[in-house]
Amino acid sequence: MKYIPWKLAIRLAVAALSLTPAYAQQKLTISASGGSYDACVKQVYSDSFEKETSIKVVVGSPAYDTGVWRAQQESGKVEWDVATSDPGQLQQLVENGWVLPLHPKLLESKGGLVDFPGMVATKDNKVYALPSEIFGIVVTYNSDAFPGEKPRTWSDVFDVKKFPGKRLFSNSVVDFGVLEIALLADGVEPSKLYPLDVERALKKLDTIKSDIAWYDFGTQQIALLQQKEAVIGAGWDGRVKALQKDGVHVDFSPDQAIVKPDLWVLPKGGNAEAGTRFLAHIHDPQRQSDFAKCIGYAPALKGAYSLLGTGQKFTIDPQDLSKVVPWGANYWAEHARDVTTRFNEWLTQ
Repeated sequence: MKYIPWKLAIRLAVAALSLTPAYAQQKLTISASGGSYDACVKQVYSDSFEKETSIKVVVGSPAYDTGVWRAQQESGKVEWDVATSDPGQLQQLVENGWVLPLHPKLLESKGGLVDFPGMVATKDNKVYALPSEIFGIVVTYNSDAFPGEKPRTWSDVFDVKKFPGKRLFSNSVVDFGVLEIALLADGVEPSKLYPLDVERALKKLDTIKSDIAWYDFGTQQIALLQQKEAVIGAGWDGRVKALQKDGVHVDFSPDQAIVKPDLWVLPKGGNAEAGTRFLAHIHDPQRQSDFAKCIGYAPALKGAYSLLGTGQKFTIDPQDLSKVVPWGANYWAEHARDVTTRFNEWLTQ
């Protein structure tokens, strides 16, 4: 073996390190969402991003609590470089200046975004979020409980004679559409849904209040369906599809689905350069198609739908959005506190 003087060896090592991409020394922290969502992010997005860039992806804490955002921003100790959000929370983040605008080229056409309100948040002609999939609150039911005619609309969910059994609803009135569902079941046209007639919605809910099994989290929703403690109600389309994969006899109807995008943002104070690269990685039709197959939620990019293959059932048809109801982000940004207070009063009556 040829001997190399130690000073020369050091110079060669330094030279080798100087050729290593700067990204190899970086770490990207993304917010957690929990369970199957994080698993699909790793499978479809994070692992391939690490391989492509040599940037290590680490999953941090959840980002759904606006109070945590405030604490991080005010202390200057920002944990996330990229975080998930939804249209309701995002407006608060933008107004408080806690998220950065995205580079204009990031959202350039790659098959085009599915076209309905709330897909992105803008302020002063700047865009602050990247949608990656579309979440749907759908008519959900146990297939064994209704071997004949299947429930299709929200009015079916409120028909306890035709479709008997415990009803499944989230008690998070802002995020998961319980008042919207009640009004649609009562005959309100989707185009006239907002501003919500809260008292009319609660009166409709009174008709089935004793039949409702409330859930706080997605895991509780799954447990209620698995254990048949509820056989019909409002579920999340991705959760239902995950149960189907596990052999649970559940199904859903996409009619009158209440839909909103899941969003990714760049927190102020994070590693915006690496974060932007990660968002660009997500904003790809093939990867969004692969993610949709993994998680069960519909892609945000129109170009992803032709890549889904046959036999895939999703809530969204980008060519016909007439059957879905966009969630009212602007309404809830203004009325969330007052309506939540009234809803909680009703719950305890």
